[in-house]
Amino acid sequence: MRKVSLLVSTGNLGDNIIEKGTFYEGVKRDIDCFGADAGTADAGPTFLGADMPHNPIEWERHDLEITLVEARKKKVPMIVGSCSTTGTDRGVNLYADIIRTVAKERKMEPFTMALIYSQIPMESLRERVSKGETEPLGASFPLTDEVLDNTTNVTASMGVEQIVHALEKGADVIIAGRACDDAVLAAYPIFRGFDRGVSLHMGKAAECASLVCWPQKVKESIIGTVYDDHFTIEPIHPDQQATPHSVAAHSMYERTNPFIQALPGGILDMHASKYEAQTDRICKVTGSLFVPSPDGSYKVKLEGAGEAGHRVYHLVGIRDTRAIANLDQILSDTRKKVSDIIGPARDDQYELFFHPYGKNAVMKENEPVEITRSHEVAIVIEVISKDLELATSVAKCA
Repeated sequence: MRKVSLLVSTGNLGDNIIEKGTFYEGVKRDIDCFGADAGTADAGPTFLGADMPHNPIEWERHDLEITLVEARKKKVPMIVGSCSTTGTDRGVNLYADIIRTVAKERKMEPFTMALIYSQIPMESLRERVSKGETEPLGASFPLTDEVLDNTTNVTASMGVEQIVHALEKGADVIIAGRACDDAVLAAYPIFRGFDRGVSLHMGKAAECASLVCWPQKVKESIIGTVYDDHFTIEPIHPDQQATPHSVAAHSMYERTNPFIQALPGGILDMHASKYEAQTDRICKVTGSLFVPSPDGSYKVKLEGAGEAGHRVYHLVGIRDTRAIANLDQILSDTRKKVSDIIGPARDDQYELFFHPYGKNAVMKENEPVEITRSHEVAIVIEVISKDLELATSVAKCA
């Protein structure tokens, strides 16, 4: 039976380091490609807006080096997407420089490296906006020149096509800008002629490496294998299992609709996906489909960020059960009082946020627990303003 196997060792390359034990155990297997996603939206907008690194350079080199060395030993492709977390041109160039340095230091035989950039030039984006070629993706406002004036960096999340193109051109190492997590891993089996739906679902299930297994562990290696009509997930760590429950759960997270994953050119439809235990440690998945866009369009998600101002924090602890019981009213009254003291005329010059940890700081209005029974609550006061002195005053006042 035809198959291709990918070794996936990290769900965010450079964010802490790959565990060497299971990585080198996985290398012993019949591996056709090494894949790694280096991006995350969890880091927030600061790193994209400032175009700054999220991880220590030593950790990024660690992960890139051990992967490159083993990929070249096996003479199989190495694919990395969303370089340096944000996938900007700086991140692609940084990873490419690391690869060149490692190759030179280790006196490696020549190989072909492809760099795929996904940062969008602002002039090009302005032209598309003027032609009405952009639309909101869940945003409450359209993309306008005014928004772009406050934006410093924009990336487009690539699908599999750009990576497949690099593979067709003979690339041994692919260093890509911002990319859909699943596309980074799905590109190779699609390049080899395997079903797009099956390949994309494998990519989605495997993109966080060992977090798809139970019990969850970080930075341990797994193997994702694509067959003609199904895929499997197998952990390398002996204490982990890829169960129907764990793989289905990972397939459904990070989305408003648990059965649909949007991608450039269409969607991954998981309504008919069936999860079953092939062994007590290996999960088999069938029935996943790729549905092209009905109108034949090919759209990419844009991520942009810019400087909003200075951010000032203040922390307050509350251990009064009456105050906790009436916290919503207290915070509402506090907001009004801050406005009175600072001056209502300056309300539009700052943003004031309250994060009540111990109540609903994480889930906000979606918190299902109505009555807070904590004996203490921490209020994180966050203020953003272009005026640092004003932000500091508002935080202190609150």
